[in-house]
Formats: sequence, C-alpha cells, structure tokens
Amino acid sequence: MPRRRSTSLTSSLEFERVYREGSVYRGRLFSVHALPNGFGEPRLGLSVSKKVGSAVTRNGVRRRLKEIFRSSRDGLPGDLDLVVSARPAAAEASFQELDDEFSRSLSKIQKTRGIGEGA
Repeated sequence: MPRRRSTSLTSSLEFERVYREGSVYRGRLFSVHALPNGFGEPRLGLSVSKKVGSAVTRNGVRRRLKEIFRSSRDGLPGDLDLVVSARPAAAEASFQELDDEFSRSLSKIQKTRGIGEGA
C-alpha cells in the first residue's frame, strides 16, 4: 500500500522555504505565507506562539485553523504550501471570523502572485 503524503508541513526547512520564497498576506488575525509545492495537493503548516495565549488557547486556535483548512481543501489550488502564523487576536476570534480571513487571504495571495491559477 503506497504511503500517502502528509497534508502538513513538518520540518523547519519546509517552513523556512515558504517564509523565504513565498508570497504573504498579513491580516488582523494571522498572516499566511504561500508557495507552490509541486506535490499536487495543498499542505498546511501552523505557527501559534505563546503570545497567543496558554497551551489550551493555542491548541484551540490550531484545531480551528486545521478544520478551516480541511473544509476548504477542495477550493484550494492543488499545489500550495501554506504557513499560517496566528496573532494574539486569533484567540478571541470566532470560527467564522477565522474562516472569513482565511478565504480573504487566499484570494489576495492568488491575485497578487497568480498562484494557483489554472490549477
């Protein structure tokens, strides 16, 4: 049985490459760095620092962002690595506010760099 490629960015080298070479959207709740990956499916990396809150709060933000990514995968360009860096305001935001900003960030990134067009 072939091993399925992970939908997560895991190594610091992968994060660094996206930060260094990717395009960025900076919003009130988080920033999103995006870079085409050549794997044929989108992958997500999350950065939620202690500035966001306690471990319980940070994990809650992580879970909501993962679910937003999972539920919007069908509408995402098929070959993007995304790194979402949460800001402290994300801890107080509703699921809908996070979802709206995620959608805004992707459309802005696609317009500015032409990422994902024709995918």
